[in-house]
Amino acid sequence: MQRLVYRRVGNHESIVAAHSISTKSGAGGVRWYEFRLDKKRDPYLYQQGTYAPDGFYRWMPSIATDKKGNIGVGYSFGGTPNFAGQRFAARLASDPKGTLSLHETVLVNGEASQTNTLRWEDYATTSIDPSDDCTFWYVGDYIKAAGASYSSRIGSFRLPGCKGAPAPSH
Repeated sequence: MQRLVYRRVGNHESIVAAHSISTKSGAGGVRWYEFRLDKKRDPYLYQQGTYAPDGFYRWMPSIATDKKGNIGVGYSFGGTPNFAGQRFAARLASDPKGTLSLHETVLVNGEASQTNTLRWEDYATTSIDPSDDCTFWYVGDYIKAAGASYSSRIGSFRLPGCKGAPAPSH
C-alpha cells in the first residue's frame, strides 16, 4: 500500500492515508483518513471517509494533498462489465468533512482481463508537482486489448481554486 503523506498547510500539519476495504455490497472501496497534529505534535483523527458510490471495485488507492489542503486519491477501478482501469476522486479543503465530493474521473479504462499470475500494480502513486504545488500526478496500470502484460498510464489533475503554473496536459 502507499505511504503516509505529511503536509504543512497554512497553520496546521496533517498526515493523509488511504487503503482498500471490502464494502457491504460485496465490492471494494477506498478508505481514507486525514490526521492532524495538535500543539504538542501528537496526531489526532481530523476526518475520514469511505469512497464506494456503487457496487464496483476500487482498490490500491494512493493519496496526496495540495498546497490548499485539497485531497486527491487515485485508485484501480473494475467490476463486471468493466476491465480494471484507473480513476481518481477528490475533495476541496472547504468541503464537508469525510467526503470526496468531486466526482470520480476516468484516467484510463481497462481493455482486457489479467490472465497471468503477476500481482496487480502495487507501485501506483499519487504525488504533488513541486513546480506549482497544485498539480496532482497519478500513475497506475491497466491492460490494453490483447495486451500480454500491463501498460502504465500517467495523468494529472488540478482542483478548482489552486493556482500555480499552467497545468501540464495528459
